[in-house]
Amino acid sequence: MSFNWRYAQERRSAEDVERINLFAGWKNLRRGRLYRCLTCQAVWHLDGDSECMTHVNDERIKLVLDWNAAPITLPADLVAIVQQIGPTPPDVYGNGRERRVTPCAVETNSGEIFERAMICVQADAPVEDYLQFRLGSEIARIHESAFALPAEVRRASSRAPEMRMGFYPTLIEMPDGRRLVMNGMTSFMIMDGYAAKDAKVANGSYFEENPPPGFIETPKDIVYFIVDGEPGWVPEEPEMAYSSAVRSAPKRRTWLSRLLGR
Repeated sequence: MSFNWRYAQERRSAEDVERINLFAGWKNLRRGRLYRCLTCQAVWHLDGDSECMTHVNDERIKLVLDWNAAPITLPADLVAIVQQIGPTPPDVYGNGRERRVTPCAVETNSGEIFERAMICVQADAPVEDYLQFRLGSEIARIHESAFALPAEVRRASSRAPEMRMGFYPTLIEMPDGRRLVMNGMTSFMIMDGYAAKDAKVANGSYFEENPPPGFIETPKDIVYFIVDGEPGWVPEEPEMAYSSAVRSAPKRRTWLSRLLGR
C-alpha cells in the first residue's frame, strides 16, 4: 500500500492535507525516512526522493532498521561473479528500474544455501512486503544458479512488449524442440526434464503457436539479498522501447501457412 507523497504535497487538496497531517516523522534513515500514523501508529516509509510513501508491515520493521545500521557492500571477488552472470533488466515500460537484480545461488555466513536468489542493488530500504529480502552482508559465497536462465533469454523477456493486458510473451525453445513461453521479466526456470541453461530465444510469436506452448512460472521462493547502490538503468521512452522490441522480433510463419505451404 503506497501513495505519491510529492503529488499530495503539490496539490494540497483538502483530502491531501488531511492525509499528510496523519503522519509524524519517526526516524531518519541512511536514505529516506520512517513515519508513524498518528491515528494507529502504523509505520510508513518515505523514499530518498521524497516521492513515494509506502506502508511498512510490522514484521518488516526490524529488517529495515538492520539495513539502516551500516552500509551494505560486497567484496570485489563477489562483485566480479555478479557482473559475470549479468543482471535481468527492467521491462520496456520501466517496471523494475528502481533495483538491479542478478539471479544466482547464495551461501550465507551461517551456512544457509539459497539456490534461487537475487543480488538486489537498490538505494532505498527494503520495505516492499511482496519481496523476500535478506541483507547482502549475510552473503559468504555466490555461485551461478542451476535454475537461472541465460542472460540473453532474460534480456529478451525484459524487452517483450505487452500484447494483451498483463501479457508480455517471449518464446523460448529447449534442445528437444519443445517451446515454452515466459510472461514478462523472467530470471528462473523450474521444469522437470529441462535445464534452464539450455533455453534459447525462439523465433515466432506465441499467438502463432498451435498448440499453445506451456508457461514458465516464476518461483515463489526467490530471496533478494539487498546491497547498497544505484541501479544505473538509463530511462527509455516506453514507445521507443516498444517499437524497438517489435522491430527486433524475428518473423515466423504460422502453423496454418506452413501447412498450406505459404
